Amino acid sequence: MHGPAMSVTTHRSGPAGAWSAQITRPRGTLAQTFHFTADGQAFMATGGAGTWTATGPGTFAFRISEPVLDEHGDCVAWVAVDQQAVQHGDEFTSEGLSVVTGSDGRLLRAVEVSIAARARPRGPGTG
Repeated sequence: MHGPAMSVTTHRSGPAGAWSAQITRPRGTLAQTFHFTADGQAFMATGGAGTWTATGPGTFAFRISEPVLDEHGDCVAWVAVDQQAVQHGDEFTSEGLSVVTGSDGRLLRAVEVSIAARARPRGPGTG
């Protein structure tokens, strides 16, 4: 049995799981949910998908492509999210560049983005 000083948080060795995040970019801050799988896949709740990889002890990188849809559901652009993250247990912070490319392949803009995230509690059967 562990004493009262034992932490009740999950000590993660990598980012696998769901994360509630605040994304800060030049146009403001927004909330987002990220999902990282144990086999290196990365997803955003709003529809982006990509990959993540460990880059060292307590660090990882992820790249996610997210479609930008117009009011008719047509893809008018893509956002390539490229982040370098530092993880401390159930929290990570990351910084990187997000590049917006039009559906015609033309570069629309590139902006510096930072993310602060906290692991979401794991539900039954999610490990």
